[in-house]
Amino acid sequence: MATFTQTQGVRSPSVLNLGTLANATYITSAAIDLGSVIPLDVTLEIECDPNGTPAGNRQLILFAKLSLDNTNFGSGPESGTTSTEEADLHWIGSMPCNDTNIHRKFFSLQGLPVTRYLKLVVKNDTGVALSSGNVYRADITGLST
Repeated sequence: MATFTQTQGVRSPSVLNLGTLANATYITSAAIDLGSVIPLDVTLEIECDPNGTPAGNRQLILFAKLSLDNTNFGSGPESGTTSTEEADLHWIGSMPCNDTNIHRKFFSLQGLPVTRYLKLVVKNDTGVALSSGNVYRADITGLST
């Protein structure tokens, strides 16, 4: 019987620096090329430090914009505060931010359509600007022996 093993790569440098992202504002990473041999999954780590006591929805929302050719990405906001096309983005997950502490949470791309290229989109919905924040990634690969 074949044995299947998975390996998690190392944590990448920041693929998206959230900086001092204002409340109700989107920010987008540069295009990420997953390579011609697309990983089985990608683990995303998001962290942020709210600049004050969160209010309202108290969360960061993580989305993806996908592309087959690194030119034509799905529609949806990449910056600013206009959320008209937010529903066009692929939702990855939400990270609660209920206090002034640093928050960190992990997400998976599993379940999204498989494409070689993607951009990560973060919406600050914490009710306050951020003091800092970043998104990192680690690829999951597999081997059958």
